[in-house]
Amino acid sequence: MPAVAAGMGCTDRIPGGWVVEALPIRLHLATTDPEVVAETLRRAYATAQVRAPRHDPAFGYRQDVHGDTDLALGRFLFRGRGRVDLVLEEKFTVSWPRSGTLHWQIDGHRGTGLALIQPHQDYRSTLELLRVDTADLSLEALTRTARTVYGDERLTLGFNAPQPVSARMADYWQATCTYVRQTLTDPATAGIALLRAELLRRLAVATLEAFPLAGDPHARRESVAARQAAYTAAVEFLHAAASLPITLEDVARHAQVSTLELVRAFRSHAGITPGAYLRGVRLAAAHQDLVAADPTAGDTVGTIAARWGFPHPGDFARRHRAAYGVPPSHTLHR
Repeated sequence: MPAVAAGMGCTDRIPGGWVVEALPIRLHLATTDPEVVAETLRRAYATAQVRAPRHDPAFGYRQDVHGDTDLALGRFLFRGRGRVDLVLEEKFTVSWPRSGTLHWQIDGHRGTGLALIQPHQDYRSTLELLRVDTADLSLEALTRTARTVYGDERLTLGFNAPQPVSARMADYWQATCTYVRQTLTDPATAGIALLRAELLRRLAVATLEAFPLAGDPHARRESVAARQAAYTAAVEFLHAAASLPITLEDVARHAQVSTLELVRAFRSHAGITPGAYLRGVRLAAAHQDLVAADPTAGDTVGTIAARWGFPHPGDFARRHRAAYGVPPSHTLHR
């Protein structure tokens, strides 16, 4: 069952002209009226129908949705029995039944478990006393990630089937989604744009790996000269955009290589991954902010760490001590 997305927007600009739009979503609905459920879904999808026994005292519906227009996570409860038919618009939805009964049909495929619904596909389901989680990934965001990961700007994104390629990959996708949900729904971290961008990337990559991508391309290999050029361009970009919600795909796109080649370039020239390099840049910036901070004016280690994408105080303190030999609180108060 796909999540319902709505919200108010803000825009961040990354050097080079790339624009990140974030529309925070916080939606809650509880009702016992099937028509209210259908009307809610019709506002978000191409078509939506909800059928349940008339005047069924057992019927009930609840939804909670968190995220933005690129990634929205939903948690739904259906009491009683019913049927839901949908056609998606410009998004991919992964539906993950947690308990109860769900039988789905997607473009001739049938199943009962984890399933991927693609844009403009017919989704038909019968359900009873169902708890289900969903993840909505926008067509634009997932396509952008796929083109960069596979180094193919002409890739038209599509999947051969709604089921995962294996039980192991289904477990991998579910574990990734659980981590993303826990972080995205935590009030202490949900508003950090840097983290939202990384969560989007994690779940997008997990989706590309867990489901059977049509025409799965081979990442191209770059020459040594091209790899050096990509590394130089990436380093410049990382330093210029460290305060913005950039992801590995953004860096690779700026350097005009696939993510695989970007990782190879960093391992060849710096001995670390681009993600580790970016964390080092942000750690150095956070350290400089600690040095310049004024505790009497309300500056704290936690706010400075979160500003630079370190939401967990213990992890930030460990990294700071490893890099500078003292805890961040010592730097702040000296």
